[in-house]
Amino acid sequence: MDFFYFFMILVIMFFIFESLFITFIYDKIRNMKSSYKLSIFDFKLIKDIYETQSFSEAAKLNNISQPAVSKRVKEINSNLCEVFLRKNKKISLTPKGKDIYQFANQTLLAFNSLLDNLNSTFEQSIILGSDTSYLKTYLSAIQKYLPENRKLNVQTYSNSHQIFQALLDDQIDLGIMSGSYTQKGVLKLPLRSDKLMIVGQRELIEKFDKGEESLFLLYHMTSSYHNFLKEFIKINQLPTQHHISIDNLSLIEHEVLKGTGITIVSQDIAERLLENSNIISSSKKLKDIFIKTYAIVKMENKHYQDLLTIIQKLKKS
Repeated sequence: MDFFYFFMILVIMFFIFESLFITFIYDKIRNMKSSYKLSIFDFKLIKDIYETQSFSEAAKLNNISQPAVSKRVKEINSNLCEVFLRKNKKISLTPKGKDIYQFANQTLLAFNSLLDNLNSTFEQSIILGSDTSYLKTYLSAIQKYLPENRKLNVQTYSNSHQIFQALLDDQIDLGIMSGSYTQKGVLKLPLRSDKLMIVGQRELIEKFDKGEESLFLLYHMTSSYHNFLKEFIKINQLPTQHHISIDNLSLIEHEVLKGTGITIVSQDIAERLLENSNIISSSKKLKDIFIKTYAIVKMENKHYQDLLTIIQKLKKS
């Protein structure tokens, strides 16, 4: 509501400003009909005609036909004053036309400045917080569903705890995470549920499926994602003694593509890796563990309704 009132005050101020300057012009230009007024469109038309030295070019700039430009100029000439003089294919200004042209420049400058201020005032940022892996999945969709008067800023975090805390501290407006954290006043909506999968380069996965020793690249971070991995390894009795702990999922993806080792990741990450023809998933029969991805937002957030709309669209996509 504060922005609405601010907008109305600016609009009222602008029209007061416009009326005062038009009155000034009317006082300065004699023999005008006091009931006739020029619009912002007229000012722009006069400015464009004089500066382009062409009625047809002015028509193009204002998305109207040349006859419409000529008609409007004739109306101004008949009802207000002569604005232009034509001599040797050159368009010049009458003395009163010069006054109007000078005022048109001032008015259009003020008008455009007002629009710029309004746009900068009403365009607000929505801050998204997540880890780089989830951003690869959701960033483009969130940008797509963003309202026109909003722009997106992104903050990256290492784990769900950091994301949830950033939301509580009002450092972000929207969080994407897999953690089980909850708190009163925070809306937590599930986006998807992905089972854990073992993936890697074809040669390495085939060796693993035959029971040969394999190097695992395991995500290790104080997070619920890491806890799910530990549970998955335990219930499936996976031989992960030979492993490298890495605290960055994007680095794990990179190393899997290089063939450094195999990994255990959620289905959404696995699907990205499987787009590479040399990456396959294990054919072993394993007990499933599912990781749920959530969108979180504080109910008191000023963008709450916009964020709720975005989240609902993410769930459907």
